[in-house]
Amino acid sequence: MCIAAPAKVVEINREEESLFADFGGVRQEAKINLLPDIEVGDYVLIHAGYAIEKLSEQAAKESLEAWEQLMEVLEEEDREMEKARQEMEMASK
Repeated sequence: MCIAAPAKVVEINREEESLFADFGGVRQEAKINLLPDIEVGDYVLIHAGYAIEKLSEQAAKESLEAWEQLMEVLEEEDREMEKARQEMEMASK
């Protein structure tokens, strides 16, 4: 499953019709064919290697906050599952 994620545009190469966007410190290249008026500093949704939608800064921040909250929940679930696994291992010994 692919999910479109928000990112900040940090570099544009008009000749190559591509951009580089930052996902919390990770840079990804994407094509700009669908958003020819994009500028450095804009926020975009990237899906399947293409910048598919320009976001307002407020919408991007709200989306990024939601991603952070989701990641925190998933990390907590991973910790709980690991703890339960360890407890089961200890009980079986």
